[in-house]
Amino acid sequence: MNFFKKNDTIVEEGSKDNLIYILTKGRIGIFKGDVKIAEFADKGTVVGEMSTILNSPRTATIKALDDSYIITIDADIDTLILKYPDISKKILQSLAKRLKNTTDDLWKLAERVEVSKNT
Repeated sequence: MNFFKKNDTIVEEGSKDNLIYILTKGRIGIFKGDVKIAEFADKGTVVGEMSTILNSPRTATIKALDDSYIITIDADIDTLILKYPDISKKILQSLAKRLKNTTDDLWKLAERVEVSKNT
């Protein structure tokens, strides 16, 4: 388990590794540039999975917003599925939930744009 003090950078946007992060205590933020795009405080929250799944550089920076404890798992996607099926399932559920929320947000935005075009 790793400890990060408030304001510590956990992972930097653009870096490359196969680490997946599981929050056990604390609060973390996801940043694109200097803009916070998400915040998590729930025990068991998994972040950093997109880069592992896509085998690509980090798409965002993760920072500790409070003192935080995080478990890291170093595994490519194939190893993750074989060795950690419970975590793989949690990741799939989390990604599906985030996609649903993004779709809902895009729908609301599209509705507002359409309304403003008609007024």
